[in-house]
Amino acid sequence: MDLINLTEADLYPTEKFGPSIEGTLLYKVRDQAHFPGAYMTTNERLFMNVDMNGEAYTRVFAYTDIVKAYVEDNVLFIEFPEGMGKIAMVDVTAGDLDEFAQYVNEKSGK
Repeated sequence: MDLINLTEADLYPTEKFGPSIEGTLLYKVRDQAHFPGAYMTTNERLFMNVDMNGEAYTRVFAYTDIVKAYVEDNVLFIEFPEGMGKIAMVDVTAGDLDEFAQYVNEKSGK
């Protein structure tokens, strides 16, 4: 499953692509905690695509919904408000962790 699949047709007329990153998301859902996933940014929104056992799951976030993004020991963390908490991405196969975190923080005003 191609997880970095955002196209021009998915964007608002005012949006431009930012950095994307792909790896393994650590988030517990029932008995599973590792999912192939990707984050794709635009100047207006953050897209999260996850392969949940062959089923595509997409969620879109406004930058105001992000507490902060940071890299620690080669792991990307994106912290969301209460309820969703912090999501880690490990085993990154595409994208630059530091560039991505910096872009997200700039857009979210952090």
